[in-house]
Amino acid sequence: MTALVVVAFALGAQFNLIGNAGDWSGNTDRPGATMTVSLNDGVLAADIVSEGGGQETFPKLICKEFETPQDWRDYTRLNVRMRVVSTDPRVKTKPMAFVFYDEKTRRTDLPTNEMTQQIISHSIPVGEWVDAKCWLGDIRRSAIRRMVVYLYEMPPPSAHSYRWEFATLELEKVDGDAEVLEGAPKLEHTSSTQAASITTSDGLRLSLDAKGNVANVECDAQRLGGGSAEPTGLLVRDVGNNGPVLRVGGEVKQEQGVIRQASHLEDAGLNVVATYRSAGPCVEVQGMVSDTRGQERAVTVYFALPVADGPWTWWDSVAASRTASDNDRVLGYFEGGVGYGLRGEHSKYPLGAITWPGNGGLTFAIRMDEPMVHRIAYVPKLRLFYIAFDFGLVPEKRIDGRPLSEAPFRFLVYRHDPAWGFR
Repeated sequence: MTALVVVAFALGAQFNLIGNAGDWSGNTDRPGATMTVSLNDGVLAADIVSEGGGQETFPKLICKEFETPQDWRDYTRLNVRMRVVSTDPRVKTKPMAFVFYDEKTRRTDLPTNEMTQQIISHSIPVGEWVDAKCWLGDIRRSAIRRMVVYLYEMPPPSAHSYRWEFATLELEKVDGDAEVLEGAPKLEHTSSTQAASITTSDGLRLSLDAKGNVANVECDAQRLGGGSAEPTGLLVRDVGNNGPVLRVGGEVKQEQGVIRQASHLEDAGLNVVATYRSAGPCVEVQGMVSDTRGQERAVTVYFALPVADGPWTWWDSVAASRTASDNDRVLGYFEGGVGYGLRGEHSKYPLGAITWPGNGGLTFAIRMDEPMVHRIAYVPKLRLFYIAFDFGLVPEKRIDGRPLSEAPFRFLVYRHDPAWGFR
């Protein structure tokens, strides 16, 4: 497996799993089918002849086992271009699955102590090239031993032959929120000058400077954060073009207790407007992001709060919490296994909370009647507590005439008792 190991370290952002001739082999778990594996012009192919009989034989492509377990945690997506053809015209689709084996998933409850099969499965239409982008968020991959591709024989149960081709089979690094926030330009001069502020009924005060950066966060005059050189307040990112995080900025003004922010980001081809108001014990932020180019766009809107240097605790749930270690880039509680959201991840709950024991607690939340693809998390290195929303914008209109080139967002910021945490 030397060739694959060298490729893994040489490619960096991508890891070509197809490798060289001899890196892959094929067999079946049961008799009843034969399998031939080839590699020509960079295309990995498997030809399978089934004898029929109505019993699955489990044909599979097997990547040679790594002598040293591979840490694939930095790789967050599997990119595949594949095609299947069959001699049986009745076959319209074929099932297949990518299976990952990690040393740290060995089954201690079994006498064989085998590694757990971690599976990403697909049903592929026959006769056409299919591009799949598989997020790996739910795959444990810190000590990968091998990877297997199951190319199931059935359907149909009758005798037939079929061929799988893989033109692309690669792992890719896709930056998460922590990485893109770390890469954002820093402010040369921070300011605590407050151009506008909102105070809730229970004493949470959020202040912005004239450019929309968060100048101050305090509870009952206890300062919890503000004045950071990191990107704070409303931020936006052109994800479709792999753009950087941009400060929304623009004009910030306060009228009759409501903060209004409006910005035209010409280079990014986006408009962003937002209002901030007190809603009892919460600060309610409501806004809109819209495309000005007349193109399909993938956009993320962030709101980041700077917090003071302290031992902040992130809450995974009512009963579970974490304080950052040296290896933690981001603390969040995400779900994966879906095809939407950055890295295929979104927050499990409609709220997220961090606590500074003995000083204060801060919470982000979305409304339950306004479902969003969102993430709430804390980046310890930057001391940023953020909420993010992922949007797809298209130059079309809804049936009622409203444009699909714009997307609304709304979230709440509120304090909580540090003694109670997530509760």
